Amino acid sequence: MDIKSPKLAGVCIVWKRDKDDIKVLIIKRGDNLTFLPGHHAFPGGSVEDEDKKCMVCGFCNEKIKSALVGAIRETFEETGYLPIQISENICKNELIEIWEKLHKKEIFFNEIQKRFNIELIVDKYFFSGPWITPPGLPQRFETYFFFIEWKQEFHEINIRKDNEVDLIEWDTPKNLLYRWHKKEISLSTPVAFILEQIEGFSIPGAFNYLKKIPWENNAYSYFHPRAGIHVFPLPAPAQTFFINVNSVVVGKEEMVIIDPGLGEEESIRKMIYWLEHFIKVGAKIIGVFITHEHLDHAKGSTLIAEYFDIPIYASFETAKKKIIPVDKIIKKDEKFVLGDMMFPWIINTIPTPGHVKGHLCYYEETTQTLIAGDMISSEGPVVIDPDDGGSMSEYMDSLENLNRLKIDLLIPGHGVPWFFMPGNIIIEKLIKHRKQREKKIYENIKKGITTFDELLKISYDDVPKERLILARQQLKAHLIDLKNKGILMANTYNLILSS
Repeated sequence: MDIKSPKLAGVCIVWKRDKDDIKVLIIKRGDNLTFLPGHHAFPGGSVEDEDKKCMVCGFCNEKIKSALVGAIRETFEETGYLPIQISENICKNELIEIWEKLHKKEIFFNEIQKRFNIELIVDKYFFSGPWITPPGLPQRFETYFFFIEWKQEFHEINIRKDNEVDLIEWDTPKNLLYRWHKKEISLSTPVAFILEQIEGFSIPGAFNYLKKIPWENNAYSYFHPRAGIHVFPLPAPAQTFFINVNSVVVGKEEMVIIDPGLGEEESIRKMIYWLEHFIKVGAKIIGVFITHEHLDHAKGSTLIAEYFDIPIYASFETAKKKIIPVDKIIKKDEKFVLGDMMFPWIINTIPTPGHVKGHLCYYEETTQTLIAGDMISSEGPVVIDPDDGGSMSEYMDSLENLNRLKIDLLIPGHGVPWFFMPGNIIIEKLIKHRKQREKKIYENIKKGITTFDELLKISYDDVPKERLILARQQLKAHLIDLKNKGILMANTYNLILSS
């Protein structure tokens, strides 16, 4: 994968007091933009070379000083709000003329600074960052968010709309987060995190909680792709061939933790830190849910449950195996309602046997988020192991059942979630892939291949050699499925398996 280096960017969190509330200046990004199209965001953008020529006083490094200039310039360009002190004698027509020239790159911000003798002192502004776009997206940014209180002496102008900004408005963090939950707007992880801290602790109280952010050591501790949905990418055991296991925390006033992973010490420590932070913001952790008993998903349950003194929930079949101590049995199709009764988070439990007996998926219906566990992986197919209770026919039926849901966000058990692609598209591709594999196996049998190893080699010739050990069980599951459907004769099935 070609990993792009992040560009330096600056963002202004322009805020003001409105009676007992804090309001922030927010924009809706154009739907045709490459990066986060249609998202609501704070104004800002990339730092330009000319921004670095501005004189900025203070003890921060040059990168942060340049990010401040870029944040102020972009805010003025995108919204017409100029959140710094400038000559009181300037008239609106002159400011509009400057905006037009700045927009057309006929003048640069360092020239504006000299013309109006603008003093910039970076130490006057609290900032949060760096927030860095993770690898894999077409554009990446290293972004610093600067808090600037809007003052009466600042200037604003009405600007013409362009393709970059569809809407400019003031709103409270509480209402923006509520609109996010209602799916009226989209927010990125940094914007959602910052709004939650302002809602929880106001300003300047939020500053203490913005010094440590979920981005550290070149990775996110968690992503926040939808309202009340927090995805923690935890490490997976090497023998699984997966990179990570996705643990998901759902809710706001009340929260549940789904699949807390293997229980590896460092990842559990980080997760507990952020769970405690959610509690400080006002959450109550009420339970641990597990999709199934495999230790890479469920071993951490006991550590989390003991630490927060909360019960572990699972299906009857999972509890019966006694691999993980389960406190409460989830009934078939049981629903859990979390938080605000006016607009809560609603988790539907969906029986999805196939990977193992008793596997559950969890569907949060207000955000249309599917937490798939080991039904789906974005790092390669999950194993259907007949010797561990796996069934290909049940697995395919479970996929068909899941595809009846409307899935806006699909979070797989392993790998990066599909943040920007409807989950039904993924499930349809997976169903098609499994059917094509089974067809390939049967066609090879019809050609006269009757030894297991040869059938494995030819039917899985697109699979890396190191993964063929897992493909052996997949092949066995497909053969059982073909036999149970009456497509494969019992004597042929027995001949292949005995070879």
